[in-house]
Amino acid sequence: MKRKLIAMGLLMGSLNTWAYQEAPSLTTLVNKGELPSVDKRLPDNPMVITPLNEVGKYGGIWRRIEPNYQFHEWSNEPLVTLDDKQEYVPNLAESFELSADKRTYRFTLRKGMKWSDGEPFDTEDVDFWYNNLELNSDLEPSVKSLFSSGGEPAKLKIIDKQTFELTYKEANPNFIEMHLRSTMEFRLPQSPKHYLKDYLPGFVSDSELEKKVSDAGMTDWRQLFHNRWNTRANTNPDLPVLYTWVYNTDPQELQQQAIRNPYYWKVDTAGNQLPYINGMSWPLTAEPQVRILKALAGEVDMDRISKLTSDFTALKKGEKQGKYKTRMMELDDHANMLVLFPNQDYDGEDKEVQRLMRSKTFRQALSIGIDRDTLNQILGIGLSTPAQSVILPSSPGGSVETSSAYTKTDLAKANEMLDALGLTERDNEKYRLGKDGKNLTFLVHFQAGRKISEEGAILLKADMDKLGLRFIMRSDEKSYFEQIRRGGDYQMVLHNNTSGLNPLFGANNYFPVMSANNFAPKQSAYYLSSGQSGVKLTPEMATLAKYYEELLNEADKKVFAKKVNEVMKLHAENLWAIGLLRYTASPAVVSNRMKNVPKKLYSVYKSPFYHNKEQYYISE
Repeated sequence: MKRKLIAMGLLMGSLNTWAYQEAPSLTTLVNKGELPSVDKRLPDNPMVITPLNEVGKYGGIWRRIEPNYQFHEWSNEPLVTLDDKQEYVPNLAESFELSADKRTYRFTLRKGMKWSDGEPFDTEDVDFWYNNLELNSDLEPSVKSLFSSGGEPAKLKIIDKQTFELTYKEANPNFIEMHLRSTMEFRLPQSPKHYLKDYLPGFVSDSELEKKVSDAGMTDWRQLFHNRWNTRANTNPDLPVLYTWVYNTDPQELQQQAIRNPYYWKVDTAGNQLPYINGMSWPLTAEPQVRILKALAGEVDMDRISKLTSDFTALKKGEKQGKYKTRMMELDDHANMLVLFPNQDYDGEDKEVQRLMRSKTFRQALSIGIDRDTLNQILGIGLSTPAQSVILPSSPGGSVETSSAYTKTDLAKANEMLDALGLTERDNEKYRLGKDGKNLTFLVHFQAGRKISEEGAILLKADMDKLGLRFIMRSDEKSYFEQIRRGGDYQMVLHNNTSGLNPLFGANNYFPVMSANNFAPKQSAYYLSSGQSGVKLTPEMATLAKYYEELLNEADKKVFAKKVNEVMKLHAENLWAIGLLRYTASPAVVSNRMKNVPKKLYSVYKSPFYHNKEQYYISE
């Protein structure tokens, strides 16, 4: 089957007969001779965006409150995207074709597109990005699953300046949806050859590169390159991009900022170059209570304010004074707001902890010892659902059976199962001793500042106390928390699962194949490095990895759903990740001055695709 998307030719033809309009600030630069005219900045065939309610007006700064890294999520520009009906529509690529055997993707870029600094964007950048960055083992320790099948990386073929092909060894029918959701993995929109080549061996002399490393205070060229290439952490305001707004702040500034891209390649139906809004600003960091106070003070134009449904009431009461409307940002692509991950790869000094965490019986006992109804009343104000860490029942391959497995509280049964594991003796504080007669303690890490985790940790400890299990809940600053997870030496972590629609979107939640895996981090490292690091996969984990590879290549939707269900049954029975509650919608605010915002808001992972953020505008 061949699929092809063609940009709106008739509409484009009519637009090209009109005079394009631009923001007044850009007109000033054009008149000064500091910027080419708008028709020379736009591609031959710009993408046309239909404003949600009306053609907007230029100006204003979008005041946000979510932390720094969310700018990257809002900025993502995939090759092909989805509309509100989840139909494919053009984006960076004005068209694409998928071969009948579902191995080869052909993309055609928009002729005349430019980076945010005005340099041409074409397949020379694609070739550089893929062959010199993605397949560069000095920069990427392994080929991302997004670009591999059958154990081999996809082959890139450049056809001409606008057209290229990616061919996979085996069928890969899921690439389009995976790449548009993999905002951290698909890095073409931030990989300009003309800029980044100056930091890469083979493009500049060793002496020149060494000087740049020294001048930047870096340890080697790899550290320097990642610093220059990083939009996830916003370490380089000089990096040309293809985004709506361009980051232009010192990375250490407490208040961050991005300004409009003068070469942005989208226009509205009246020929106005987008975006309407001049830029956005946000704090480098913001504690949960600070976010709420800023919203109540009318200092947020549009953003998610909290991950806790319970904060909705306070925000709702402050609407009149803050001049905003409280909305709920849907998280229906997410799975669990809280998941307890016993590390199957823990090999520390406490062998009794290791024995128990690797025991299916122990994990099942923990699960039925958790009072999820109380968790729901406190964290979800009764609007959540107890659930294991599996995809949503409404998703292909999901089911109520797998979602609800071992979620009904049964303290008597849980205690019986723990006794059967040899945990019958207790200390003076009524905590269970290990089978070896020694004190038994489980250390659980969670992220500081994540209110759900902070409150969930208190409630989870209380439940474990009832089972006589001593859980030590440790709050870690975010960067340190991530460091611990990457290291893989922890006993347990309390975190989340954001993959509720399809197990391939956030595969680290279900398969030991990605670096952010929480239940088998060292086995994941082994898989990623083809055995060069980490620890060898157990038969159980090898089964999951095999399912992952099969799902990547499965084009038949019925067979795909059947295999997904088999994977979810394995998770529901083995509980390598113990799910607590489903996500509820998150409270957000939309200022009265923010226009063209859709009635239904989605999580940040979806919002760049459905919201058309470039057509928002501000009207006082």
